[in-house]
Amino acid sequence: MKRFAFFIGMAISLVGLFLCYFLVTKDLDAPESHLPTGLIMFYKDGSPIMLSRTFWKNLSETPSVLINALISSEDKNFTSHIGVDLEGIVRALIRNLSTFSINEGASTITQQLARTLYLSLERTWERKIKEAFIALWLERIRTKDEILQMYLNSVYMGNGLYGLASACNYYFGKDLSNVNLQESAILVGTIRSPENYNPFRNPELSKKKAKTVLMAMLREGYLTQEQYDNELSMIDKLVFVNKPSRNLDEEVFWRVVRELKTIGFGLDEVRQGYRIYTTLDPLLVKNSVQLEQNTVIEAIDPFTGAVLAYRGVGLTYPEGRRQLGSAIKPLYYYLALLEGWGLENQLTDLPIKIGDWTPENFDKQYKGSVTMAQALIESRNIPSVNLFMQLGKDKVVEFLQKEMKLNGYYPNDLTISLGTIESAPEEILKCYAAIFNGGVVLQPYIIDSIQDPYGRVIYKASPKVMSIIKDRKNSKIVASALLLNVMKRVVDQGTGVYARQKVPVAGKTGTSEKTAWFIGGDSQIILAVAVDGKDLTGGVNAAPIWAEIIASYPYKGILPNWEIQPSKAEKNIYVMPTLDVDRILQWIDEGKLTLDSLLKLTEQMSNSMVLDLLSALHQSSPELARDLWERLKNTRSW
Repeated sequence: MKRFAFFIGMAISLVGLFLCYFLVTKDLDAPESHLPTGLIMFYKDGSPIMLSRTFWKNLSETPSVLINALISSEDKNFTSHIGVDLEGIVRALIRNLSTFSINEGASTITQQLARTLYLSLERTWERKIKEAFIALWLERIRTKDEILQMYLNSVYMGNGLYGLASACNYYFGKDLSNVNLQESAILVGTIRSPENYNPFRNPELSKKKAKTVLMAMLREGYLTQEQYDNELSMIDKLVFVNKPSRNLDEEVFWRVVRELKTIGFGLDEVRQGYRIYTTLDPLLVKNSVQLEQNTVIEAIDPFTGAVLAYRGVGLTYPEGRRQLGSAIKPLYYYLALLEGWGLENQLTDLPIKIGDWTPENFDKQYKGSVTMAQALIESRNIPSVNLFMQLGKDKVVEFLQKEMKLNGYYPNDLTISLGTIESAPEEILKCYAAIFNGGVVLQPYIIDSIQDPYGRVIYKASPKVMSIIKDRKNSKIVASALLLNVMKRVVDQGTGVYARQKVPVAGKTGTSEKTAWFIGGDSQIILAVAVDGKDLTGGVNAAPIWAEIIASYPYKGILPNWEIQPSKAEKNIYVMPTLDVDRILQWIDEGKLTLDSLLKLTEQMSNSMVLDLLSALHQSSPELARDLWERLKNTRSW
């Protein structure tokens, strides 16, 4: 009867244990999904970009001396146990019960992996029980080699490092495949208490712990007494200096992750030793390392869409939403040139009022009329608004959204003409690239190629065309050539003078309430600089940063040399109802607008338009209207 009761009790206990095991492990996802990222990224020249977490190494790439040190010190029965070491558990349990604590551990490598991937570090009986069940589960679904490989790449090693390969690079400046016995002992010793035993924080304590690892290797037969004695003396001579730089803008990593998803790769897949070769130019990255936190930069190749530089927070839409300011102007000037406008066409430069909106030029000065080219070179707001209205808001918005593919928030009013669209640096860059390359909108990309752990190229990027600008009265090539010529003058003599180089630069400034912009370059690189803050301007605050970065780069200033034959430019069509007559009078009284400026404007008007202007002026200032008429009546045929 007692034997029967014993077996019944055993059966109930086993069922209970199995039920607990099932409840703990039933909803666990694959262990690989919890591993710290182990993909390796490279610049376009093949030099590595060090990630802030870990380098993935396959077990076959790990020296046996390191594996022997690990198993001797951490889990001598690793190859034979089922995930938990029953003998060690009993021994630890007795010691913990005798002290009424849970200070004594008996964690196997598999249990440590279970804790790293699925549990917290709290010292409780509940956690220890869960740890054991998960370890049993891991041993059931993965091989010993797979478990050891995951452990080597996920164990925390101090200083924000995960995995022994990352720690080896950081602490010794070398690849894990070249690690020696003393360094292996240091690394394995660090595992027990990364913050206390890591060699940069406590070098002497780290060496002392490494010696206990060597003792374990001697005890387990991996070292002879002579080897052990020799290695002890070698450890005493170790010097830990020259921490390697681990600079990496985390935004680059997440930009890569987002692109991986669009091309069909999951992070869980590529984190296991894949190599990602980016399009980033290390020289540009180096030149931008000291940027202030309020500054972001991105550069692309206008003929491929390859991202050459990417630094700062908020470069893509919608995360990087910023008002574009006058950086928007070249985009609808491009449309105007496509529609047959000429750079010498005159645009009204007089105070205007549209509903409650009274836009002004930045300098609050008015010239009566200016050419299209002059309006863009000086970034004059009023002529630009007039051009925008004559093109038509709906037509411009359709052009920006459907042909230029500019993602962003578009207000439903005419303030769009002065850049109240909220977009991001990468969005405006791809639109400018279409101007530089002759009318092709390309998808920016940062991943050039991907290799699997065996060195096979499994992905190779190529330019992706998003849109081709439609030819109109002028072809897209003609419009690009005309506009680039003006954008060179923006830098030579306009608002972008602080971006000047010894060779040509085509670009444009932009200023909004919270961001200053400069975007410019040549046929090989277009660089966007955005500086966030109040009371900033693109010409003063963004253009000099652009110039400083480019000055240290092999910038050639080569722009397309297209042979063009523009169509005959159309005449201006003035939008007279928008004139703010009260402000015209005010600016004349204050000397900011002259009668000569008004006369110059009338040269571009038909007789009926001139009479409309005189009539509007007469209602507020008969004297001014009479003076203007006296100057006009003998200068043209009525």
